Amino acid sequence: MRRTRNQKGFTIMELMIVIVIIGILIAIAIPAYNNFIATAQKRACQSNMRTILSADGLYYAENNRHAAAVADLAPYMVNAASITCPGGGTYTLAAGVVTCSIADHGTMPPTPPTP
Repeated sequence: MRRTRNQKGFTIMELMIVIVIIGILIAIAIPAYNNFIATAQKRACQSNMRTILSADGLYYAENNRHAAAVADLAPYMVNAASITCPGGGTYTLAAGVVTCSIADHGTMPPTPPTP
């Protein structure tokens, strides 16, 4: 089949090359995006744990002991009863140590009380 001068368009080979290039770019972008989301969730979780520790410090200052649970910090935190980790985990507070139920998000040790 001959091409005439007024025929316009792309060949199937050119379209296939473009599709392959787009597929490669997507294969690179999706893992990077997932890693970005995981890192953001972990940092937000650590920020929540620091907030819980700050509220526990206020609780300690008034009661001379650490709170038994995160829900006990309701007078010091607006969302103490419902705070959850952005990754889907929950927080526990025991002896001033905050722990997230998601293993790689870690724990936050208590700040030592000032004399």
